[in-house]
Amino acid sequence: MSVEKLSVEEFEKKYVARLGDRTLDWNVLKFQEDIDPRYKRAQMRYIGRGATANNDANVIEAQHFTLSTMVLPAGCIGPLHLHDDVEEVFFILKGSVKAMIQYPEDEAVQEIRLNERDVISSPPGVYRGIHNDSDEEALMLVMLGAVKPNLPTYPEGSELEKVRLERAKEREAIINDK
Repeated sequence: MSVEKLSVEEFEKKYVARLGDRTLDWNVLKFQEDIDPRYKRAQMRYIGRGATANNDANVIEAQHFTLSTMVLPAGCIGPLHLHDDVEEVFFILKGSVKAMIQYPEDEAVQEIRLNERDVISSPPGVYRGIHNDSDEEALMLVMLGAVKPNLPTYPEGSELEKVRLERAKEREAIINDK
């Protein structure tokens, strides 16, 4: 494997993402918030575009995975969604939240309490979500196991799944316009 040799300045420019250069993106998941105000969350991207495929030039180009942080306001819900192609990791940096998991063939949603520095890794094919049921903001690191994950799906017949189908073409255009 050949590695491009860079000066320390070039390496830093290409491979370092600093908090001071990031901005919270409250709009990336606004389509969810438009359906239910409890879905309001903010993403801060560091490596790759993630499943949303936002055209964010201020990220380290992903080679094998994506990494971002999410601000989870008190009471917010990250709705159940399923990635068919990648595992997804939620690492709690601050606060306490409930992770939600559901197998597609089950009606029951299972909840798992996650506290600061706890992590859950959801395999492909399992619905996953998050609920900040506390009175305080939480902060979570999110990692997806692919450079360009497929757009997640939502429970069949849900409003979010209807919107996802509409947005799929928009996402592809962003990815292809890179």
